[in-house]
Amino acid sequence: MNGVLIINKPQHWTSHDVVNKARRLFQEKKIGHTGTLDPLASGVLVLCIGKATKIVRYLESDDKEYIAELKLGTTTDTLDSSGCLLETREYTPPSRDEVQRALDRFRGNILQRPPAYSAVKVSGVPSYRLARRGTILEHKERPVTISAITLLEYCDPLVRFSVTCSKGTYIRTLCAEIGAFLGAGAHLTALVRTRAGRFRIENAIDLERLTQETSLGRAEQSLLSIREALVSFAAVTVDASEARKICHGNTIAVPSGSSMNGAPSLIQVLDRDGRMLAIATTSSGLIRPEVVIA
Repeated sequence: MNGVLIINKPQHWTSHDVVNKARRLFQEKKIGHTGTLDPLASGVLVLCIGKATKIVRYLESDDKEYIAELKLGTTTDTLDSSGCLLETREYTPPSRDEVQRALDRFRGNILQRPPAYSAVKVSGVPSYRLARRGTILEHKERPVTISAITLLEYCDPLVRFSVTCSKGTYIRTLCAEIGAFLGAGAHLTALVRTRAGRFRIENAIDLERLTQETSLGRAEQSLLSIREALVSFAAVTVDASEARKICHGNTIAVPSGSSMNGAPSLIQVLDRDGRMLAIATTSSGLIRPEVVIA
């Protein structure tokens, strides 16, 4: 099977657990995801199956949306409720306006330091493994973008908010930084990813239902085609001769009459039957295949 599967990941499952479950259900080894979710988190996890693994890089860079909850007054080593308590602080509960100003402080382009307990690799070893062995690393700050952040609910010590952010943003770190800004300290207590790119939680399937659909022989009905997953990419149709060239990784001229002669862009290349052949770039009147799908 080839396609994209939008899973509503349950809490306490790792992203790798979900991938392994899908491999058993689909009897397919080639499955990857487009962005890890911590075990504490639930929500949208996008899986690419079979030939769709070739398009992971075109999906993983999309922005994400979350609903998060933090608890003021306590900090942990993992920056979330799965970790060990580091400190309990006495603090004066901030007003709702003060909490909103704290959230606003992080809107825009910011620098963020990945947690020591994260999948960031150090000499090929995930940072969280080193941290569990007692080696706590301070990673370099990285640029991320918080395009929207909105206070949803505040009842001290709990703050619930929504956030839209770029790839690579750690919501755990954001919660800790909000707590530090308020002078109270904080850690993440709950997290739901509600959107990854154009894929929304209301269109995701949970593992129990996926298991049922698979047992009824309807697993493939849960998949989006590669074309559907990349619907935002313009498409160009080529003839049989051009299709052969594209499938061999060769550059071709933009078909006459096509509107693909503008600024460089990523496109889908289709044959006359509508079958997807490749993801390609267009530039200077040429189509250069980046990834051959067919």
